Amino acid sequence: MRLSYRMAANLFEAAEANGVPRAALVEPLGLDAARLVDPREGIDWDTLVAILDRLAGLVDGVEGLRRVGVSMATVPSFTLLQRVGRALLSVQSLYLAGDRWVGAANIPHLVTRTTFPAPDRTAFRCIVPEPYAPSAPYLHIFEGLLCAVPSILGLPPATIDRSRVTPRALDILLAHPRSRSVLERAARIVRAAVNAEDVLGLLEAQRMEIVEGLEATKRSTAEIVALFDRLPDLVVVHRGDRIAWANRAAVRMLGHEDEDALVGRSLGALFDESSRDVAAERGAGVVDEGAPDLVEAALVAKDGSRIHVELSPAQTVSFGGREARLLVARDVTEQRRLRHQLAIADRLAGVGMLAAGIAHEVNNPLAYVLNNIEIAQRELRPHPGVEASRAALGVALEGVGRIRKIIRELLTLTRVDEDTVGPLDLLPVVESTLALAAPYVDERAILTRDLAAVPMVRGTAARVGQVVLNLVSNALEAMPATRDVGENRLRVSVSPSAAGGAVIEVTDTGVGIPREHAARIYEPFFSTKPSGTSTGLGLAITQRLVAEMGGTLTFESAPGAGTTFRLHLEPSSPSGLA
Repeated sequence: MRLSYRMAANLFEAAEANGVPRAALVEPLGLDAARLVDPREGIDWDTLVAILDRLAGLVDGVEGLRRVGVSMATVPSFTLLQRVGRALLSVQSLYLAGDRWVGAANIPHLVTRTTFPAPDRTAFRCIVPEPYAPSAPYLHIFEGLLCAVPSILGLPPATIDRSRVTPRALDILLAHPRSRSVLERAARIVRAAVNAEDVLGLLEAQRMEIVEGLEATKRSTAEIVALFDRLPDLVVVHRGDRIAWANRAAVRMLGHEDEDALVGRSLGALFDESSRDVAAERGAGVVDEGAPDLVEAALVAKDGSRIHVELSPAQTVSFGGREARLLVARDVTEQRRLRHQLAIADRLAGVGMLAAGIAHEVNNPLAYVLNNIEIAQRELRPHPGVEASRAALGVALEGVGRIRKIIRELLTLTRVDEDTVGPLDLLPVVESTLALAAPYVDERAILTRDLAAVPMVRGTAARVGQVVLNLVSNALEAMPATRDVGENRLRVSVSPSAAGGAVIEVTDTGVGIPREHAARIYEPFFSTKPSGTSTGLGLAITQRLVAEMGGTLTFESAPGAGTTFRLHLEPSSPSGLA
């Protein structure tokens, strides 16, 4: 908030009258006193607060600050209230004039109220509103100035009946002398008649100009805030590390109820720990240098989820009359997910071409290798000395079987299912799949079923069955075989979804998925199992099958505490009915 240059001039003269040179106030702060009293420059509230904080350390405490306030009423630059005093007839009129005109002319953002509980009593309240910086030294100086007001009329100064000062508020009750006798007041009327009209007209014009300027500033600020509030991107205004304002998109993106949940919070705390350095650089980066360079960072929502955003450098703005920084971020979480899926799709396409070539080149020679091994085993009848050869052939046959399994999985990965995706009754498919897997489940875990009635969904029995079987197999493999079967728990549930379709959940109590592997589990050939025990294609195949049905596959996992996979299937019709 830019204040009148008179405020700095009054303060410097009053401080010098109390033995504090202006150089002692401004030079340690790196300020130029001449600019602060220049009508073309003036002083802003934050600078005034900094100067007053320094003054408080150079005078004798509260009483020293009050003496500076008393001096302000008589210094040469304090002409406005002195001219008003010559045109007014009473102390009360002078207090009202100071409240209505002089205060508004010098520090328009303060909230003031003057009342008169008795003819010789004046109550005054002054508030420094948010977001302006608080200043107890200013309010103590104000106490002294209020006490000195009657002296402008040639009367003894007022005394303080009671006063309470906080960094943001002053509540004071003053006892002041009554106005002069009737004859003296009549004489003042004669003197005032000469210039009262001019002085009051000047003051009213100045007051109206200030009011119009403040109203225009409020309207402009409100329009800018409304514009930012309608933007779909996150917009935050901050000072230092503290949030001063946030738009609706920011509130919604971070999962809060309203703006109040964010105002006053640390800006850095909104970011994931890995992104806080980037956020600090963006917040304090170079601004207004052409098109901003966008950088990616991660926010943390109220529920703990991560939101990936692109950050632009912070811009310097004026907010609430004070300098602040404006930070804009665009949510790119969905774009990142789509890029990741596209990358996987590209890999799968490459795997498809590779699989077709492997199937053609390997299947035929593999068939006659397999046949010849089987013939050799049959020809080698049990006989002392040939057992080692039979064992070797058995190992070779097992290796060929593993090669055939890899070929089958590669072909499955690239196979185009001709079955039409249509209305599917989900429960019979899930039940039959669990019946098929029952022998393997019983060997490893205790199965819990929670199968609720659901609407018809989009899918095919073959694809859904294979997806459920793959997820169950993965869950069983994630639970240690060294445990007692009763310690391993497998839960399969089917329930309606909020979108009108259905959700299949497969939950295990296994080892979980390490965070560093979570982003790669759908990649073809990626596996955390020992070499030779897994092809790393199961989840890649599963995700492709889910995508073909228009569904989505998500998971939650905590290392050492198990994993839950969720298959979301869409309803077969907009209403969720067949």
